[in-house]
Amino acid sequence: MSATGDDAAPSAQAGTTLVEALAVVAITALVAMIGFPRMQQGLLTLAQRQTVSAVAARLRQSRAEALRHDAPVIFTVAADGRAYGEPGGIPVPAPPGVTLSTSTGRIAFFGDGSSSGGLVWVSGGRRAIAVIVSAPAGAVAVGPG
Repeated sequence: MSATGDDAAPSAQAGTTLVEALAVVAITALVAMIGFPRMQQGLLTLAQRQTVSAVAARLRQSRAEALRHDAPVIFTVAADGRAYGEPGGIPVPAPPGVTLSTSTGRIAFFGDGSSSGGLVWVSGGRRAIAVIVSAPAGAVAVGPG
């Protein structure tokens, strides 16, 4: 006799069948296939916004360097749109799926705080956001996408 007082063998109905387990796996896969593209687009949008903030910060830093050293500082975007920075400096890579382009090829900041002006477009997926540098004042702003 067992400790519970039940000598009967375990029921054949206990547990799950292979068909039930496969049905759960199939439903889980279907939900993942529906949700994954939305999650991927959300991550791309997040990467794009983070890149916009980083580019705006780098542009402001370039202007500050020009003011500090009273010498021109050039901001460029790589020809393939996958990196940005100052010539001769360490290029900052863009996240996967995010590309950059400029309206003028390069943006120069001068020792008096002015700049050549221009736009840096940060594209990710179906959306592009502009980082705007005003020509006379060298001010950096993020524009609508």
